[in-house]
Amino acid sequence: MDKQITRDGKPPTPVRTALVGVVVGRDGNALASYLEERESWAFGYGGGDLTHDCARCASGGVKAVTGVDPLARFTSQWTSYRGSVRVLRAHGGMAAAVSEVMRAIDALRAQRGDVGMTAEGALVLIEGQSVVGVTSSGLLRLPRAALLQAWSV
Repeated sequence: MDKQITRDGKPPTPVRTALVGVVVGRDGNALASYLEERESWAFGYGGGDLTHDCARCASGGVKAVTGVDPLARFTSQWTSYRGSVRVLRAHGGMAAAVSEVMRAIDALRAQRGDVGMTAEGALVLIEGQSVVGVTSSGLLRLPRAALLQAWSV
């Protein structure tokens, strides 16, 4: 097993996550269907019609692939940008919140249906050699190199 080291050269602090050890199946076709259905959805808070924020988009993709909606614990608590900031700040930020419910993995090992984060702090879905996130005008695909970190269920 590879020994992980953080950017400051220290080993990572062990994080107890809710889904570690849970065995889930993966439906490889489900992610494509999920993304196709949401191709024209725009960025928006609150889960309104044809909108979703990056956390809801990522969590929905994971649910489509595995049947587990890992980020609902957080996304169900906000309906606005200010609400999302309040909730995520209480959990130490987006990356820390995701790490509470998903297992952090090396971005190079992320599989189709895993969640990643870009340098801008946006959550994206791993599609294969690309990652997919939501923008104000719909879904945006970026090269996998855009990943800063990743998580799996």
